[in-house]
Amino acid sequence: MYDLVRVIAALAFSAGAACSDREPTPRPPPPQRPGVEGLVEFLDGRLAVDPAHRFAGCVPSQAQIDELVTPAYRGANPLQVNRLAMAWYQSGPATARLLYADDPTASDFLRRSRPALPVGQPPLVAKIGTTWVPALFVFHGGRWLCLGDYDPYIADRIHDACRTAYLRSSQGRCLDFTAPLAEAVLTDDRAQRERLCALLVEHGCGSVPAEAPDSTP
Repeated sequence: MYDLVRVIAALAFSAGAACSDREPTPRPPPPQRPGVEGLVEFLDGRLAVDPAHRFAGCVPSQAQIDELVTPAYRGANPLQVNRLAMAWYQSGPATARLLYADDPTASDFLRRSRPALPVGQPPLVAKIGTTWVPALFVFHGGRWLCLGDYDPYIADRIHDACRTAYLRSSQGRCLDFTAPLAEAVLTDDRAQRERLCALLVEHGCGSVPAEAPDSTP
């Protein structure tokens, strides 16, 4: 009988030790609200969320991305963790607003990424302190999702002269060319990609300023 008691005690101890070695269950993120104020609230509280939820749980799955973006952008996941982290851990209050492609005060890389989402469904964009967060924010399924900006993804898939022109396209016809170029890259339409790259370069989009100056009388 004594031996049986010892065996039961040893088994109970082993089970307790195994339970104590398990990873604790992550605390769920706090409830989130839509809208500009809701995104600001989410970002201002981002560092208080359990670290087990990467970037406060805003990183979407590929299925969620494909559900939100326009057809040409499906299958691509542009999120760059290091690029997002550089903004995420900045100090300072968050600010947010709707993103429109023709908003000259928004970051160029975010405006070039705007066509990823359907017309009439503008995402929100945000700053932490003075740093733009490289993400398009969408409230979906009761929480905020952060879709990575597409600039690095597109730029890595075009040749040097075209890349320079693309990354300097921030207004006018140069900016207009970037959306169909991104679509050509994402759908692997090589003929269209080369045609649009030629237009960007020939139009002077890689120069500063992009537009040719008026002729001197």
